[in-house]
Amino acid sequence: MDVPGLPQIRQDLEWLCDLSSIQGVLLFGSYVRGEMTLQSDIDVCVIAPDAETPKEKADLLGRIWKRINADKYDVRLFEELPLHMKMNVIREHEILFCDDVPALFEYFYFYRKLWADQAHKQSLSY
Repeated sequence: MDVPGLPQIRQDLEWLCDLSSIQGVLLFGSYVRGEMTLQSDIDVCVIAPDAETPKEKADLLGRIWKRINADKYDVRLFEELPLHMKMNVIREHEILFCDDVPALFEYFYFYRKLWADQAHKQSLSY
């Protein structure tokens, strides 16, 4: 994908790589689809499966939000998104940082399966 401004975004967010609980950082939303407007923010999804407790998740997001330009970036924790938004991230994203891409996609497999199971159940309920 050709995402405009990607080098600057990476530079703005590269400090996230120093946070040990983060497996990956992805762009998603209108910016990745090329549908951004002057009012658009840049949607960022942090993948942090090791942040398991609510306190760990809150601490991680707190550390991120203290350093982020909230007028420019909207940072979301993947594990806290509803399933339909997780699927949007999985389907349409640009990887900013990830040490192990195969492991990231393996992590996404559970959510793809969950989505497929729910879609099947929805088709049976009509």
